[in-house]
Amino acid sequence: MTSAIGRVMVASSSSLAALIVARVTLICALSLFCAWLARRNRAAVRHAFLAAMFWMILLVPIASIVMPPLYVGVPVGVKHQDALFSPAPDADAHRSLRMADADTPAIPLAPHLSKSSPADLLLAAWAAGAALFFVPVLMGLWQLRSLRRSGLPWPPGQPIVEALARDAGIHRRVEILLHEALPGPMACGVVHPAIVLPRDAANWSLEDLHRAIVHELEHIRRGDLLSRCVGRVAVAVYWFHPVVWTAWRRLVLEAERSCDDAVLRHSEPIAYADQLVGLAIGLREAQRSPLLAMANRADLATRIRAVLDARQRRGRLSARSVAFACVAAVGLAMAMSSVIVVAAPQTESVPTAKFEVASIKRNVSGDQNSGGGPLGGRLKEINVTLKSLISTAYGVRDFQISGGPGWIDSDRYDIEAKAANGSGKQMVGPMLAALLADRFALRLHRETKTLPVYELTVAKTGLKLQPAKEGSCITPDPNNPMQPGQKITETCGYHVLGRNRFDATKVSLADLAIAFSRVLGRTVIDKSGRTEGFDIHLTFAPYETAPRSERPGDPDRQANPTDAPDLFAAVQEQLGLKLESTKGPVEVLVIDHAEKPSEN
Repeated sequence: MTSAIGRVMVASSSSLAALIVARVTLICALSLFCAWLARRNRAAVRHAFLAAMFWMILLVPIASIVMPPLYVGVPVGVKHQDALFSPAPDADAHRSLRMADADTPAIPLAPHLSKSSPADLLLAAWAAGAALFFVPVLMGLWQLRSLRRSGLPWPPGQPIVEALARDAGIHRRVEILLHEALPGPMACGVVHPAIVLPRDAANWSLEDLHRAIVHELEHIRRGDLLSRCVGRVAVAVYWFHPVVWTAWRRLVLEAERSCDDAVLRHSEPIAYADQLVGLAIGLREAQRSPLLAMANRADLATRIRAVLDARQRRGRLSARSVAFACVAAVGLAMAMSSVIVVAAPQTESVPTAKFEVASIKRNVSGDQNSGGGPLGGRLKEINVTLKSLISTAYGVRDFQISGGPGWIDSDRYDIEAKAANGSGKQMVGPMLAALLADRFALRLHRETKTLPVYELTVAKTGLKLQPAKEGSCITPDPNNPMQPGQKITETCGYHVLGRNRFDATKVSLADLAIAFSRVLGRTVIDKSGRTEGFDIHLTFAPYETAPRSERPGDPDRQANPTDAPDLFAAVQEQLGLKLESTKGPVEVLVIDHAEKPSEN
């Protein structure tokens, strides 16, 4: 169950829209739960939870854009080797990749906020629905304005309103009007409030008139029209979300019950319940009510039961409590909007497969790595650093490794190991990781940090690559990438992967992004939306990674020693793609402990 929840949370972080919906769902669910817990408390308390919720969910889209991200890892219930040793080009075709670049292990793509064509269509539908549902909000405001302008002043009722307003703690003028088209009392206006009563209110008893005016004055004192408008706007924005609609109906009900509690401070419950029954009859006979009218005939039965419930707690919230609720809502919305959930793979609970025999010695020859990687159940690495071994074992790039003593990037070793059973993937993955833990006493953990990244997108000129033809190459066997007598160019994957040239057959743009990260020393995220394989031929000026190099044109970048275009220009001119600098979540390995091995 926990794993499933974790997967849903990670999946929701895949796009900004999904992230917003997930946050809104969580906020609404928490608010409704709090309102349920307070079911025996005052209606004003429940209304405060719900009103704060609607302010929060309107703030979520803005805060999700402007707030700096805070990445939180959650377990996704996957096995250690599946998460930490994801298949990568140099794991599937280890031998052919090492011909071009000995120390460039593949990097798993970091979680990112992506957009695809279906997502764009969903966003367009979302916006269209929001615009459609916003129309009733505008119509409701227009109706309130029309009712107030067409209502007739009622001078005999003005002294009553002023006296009751002072008793309610309202120190501004509240106008009272009569309107023949209105089925029941209602309050309108935020800055200049008014109470509009039905035309026959002039014939009501003094007690009924007082109760109706006290109820509407409480709406004015509490600012319910404003909170109702905010809630209605939120419903329009999240028109597709059933939980938001549920919270909206509950907000309207709790606002009415809060005002009913104010009436019951000066009135008998039975008499007020009788008046509510009469109001229900009037609303039923009316052809229509204003769209933003406070009273709802569907809620009157619930209100009458609450009025007659002697066990129900009643009363107002203090101004300090309301202010605290507002500040807490804003703070919580901002905090929640900065959190992005990413996968934090669980460590395996079973022993990792190990080499039968392994030899580790300090390198004295100075030869470049000519070991050839995993061949025939043997792993041979010549003149390699611990840092490069960690890169290979855990499938990360050098810039994704931090911490540890200084010698991990300077001391060089020769490693030979023999495995009884194990594929090339296992030997350069879990088995090598187990060897490092055993002989180097390596201990590390993973963190997700916000780092500079590049996004690979289709340029405005359009993609200049054609999908590879079916059967144009042979997919390599992970246990034996090169078949006897087979030419490199017949194998799907990279044939040349160097500092100034890429040649490949049937390679996806996601794998191309991985290859670019080798050259640029920074994670490259594929956001092209294309999943098919392509034949790629790219030539560019040699690129030397520099920490201060952010994008083409930076003065700190080293000048190209040839007339060939730099990588950024070549990608756009030759492939129809574009590399754009931004920031995003990158998984980083942090070394907690490492020791120099004893030689054998």
